[in-house]
Amino acid sequence: MSVPCNSQTCTLLRRHSCANSGACEYIYSYGDKSFTSGGLATETINFGDQGVTFPNSFFGCGTYNVLTPSTNGKMTGLVGLGAGKLSLVSQIGDKIGHKFSYCLLPFTSSSTSKLIFGDEAIIKGNGVESTPLIIKPSFPSYYFLNLEAITVGQKSVPTGQNDGNIIIDSGTTLTFLEPSFHNKFVSLVKEALGVEEEPNPPSPFNFCFRYKEGMNLTNIVFEFKGAKVALSPKNLFLQLDTNLLCLAIVPTNQPVSIFGNVAQIDFQVEYDLEGKKVSFAPTDCSRLG
Repeated sequence: MSVPCNSQTCTLLRRHSCANSGACEYIYSYGDKSFTSGGLATETINFGDQGVTFPNSFFGCGTYNVLTPSTNGKMTGLVGLGAGKLSLVSQIGDKIGHKFSYCLLPFTSSSTSKLIFGDEAIIKGNGVESTPLIIKPSFPSYYFLNLEAITVGQKSVPTGQNDGNIIIDSGTTLTFLEPSFHNKFVSLVKEALGVEEEPNPPSPFNFCFRYKEGMNLTNIVFEFKGAKVALSPKNLFLQLDTNLLCLAIVPTNQPVSIFGNVAQIDFQVEYDLEGKKVSFAPTDCSRLG
C-alpha cells in the first residue's frame, strides 16, 4: 500500500517528492554512486521460512535504480541498515535488541553473504576487535567510527583527525579517504610493494599495477579507536584485468571518509546500537551459519 505524501512518515525521508496521485516518492543515493528512486509503501516483511513476520513495514518500491558494475546483475534490492528512522534495523530494532551483524563474501563467490539479527548476531570467540560507534546529529543515518591511523608494514600514517572521522558503510564498494591523508598512505603502499605503477588507471582508481607470480602483497592495518583491523589482499585490491590489480582505497571529493564493503569482506561485523560499538572478527563467511 502506498504512503501518502502528506504523511509524517514521508517527511522522515531525507529527500522526497509527491507523485501526481499524492503518493510519497523517495530518492536515495549512496557513496559509490549507486542510486534508487520510487514510491514509499507498506508491506509485511517475512524472513526465510521461520515464520517471522513484520507487518506494516515501510519499504521503497524502486522504479529507477542505478547499481554499481561490481554487483554483476546479482542484486535485486537494497536493505537499509543505517541509523535513519525508516531503515529496516530502526523499524524492527525493538524486536532484535538493536543488534545485527553481517558477513560479506567476495563478489566472485557463488554463495550469498549473511545478515543476522538479534542475539544470534553477537560475535563469539577470540579475535574480536571492538570500537565505539558514533552517530552525529548532522548525519543521523550514518555510523561513524574514529580512524586513528593506517599501518603499512612497520610504518604508520596517523589521521590527525577528530572522533567520528570515517563512516562504515556496507553499501559502498570502495574505501574513500581524505585526499592528503590518502596520498601519504598510498606512498607507503607503493614503497612496500616496490612495483611499477600502471599509467592512466581507470576511474575511480588512482593506483594500479601489474601482478606477477609470487609477488608479496602487503597486509594493511586500519587502526580504529580500540580496534586494529588487519586487511588482507582481498580487502585491498580488485582485479580489473588478467593481471591488473587496483587499490580499492581511493581519495574522496566528499567531506567525510568511508570504510567500504571490499575492506569488510570475510569479516563478521557486529553493530550493537544500544551499546554503541562496532565489532570485527576475521571469518570465513562461506562457512558461517
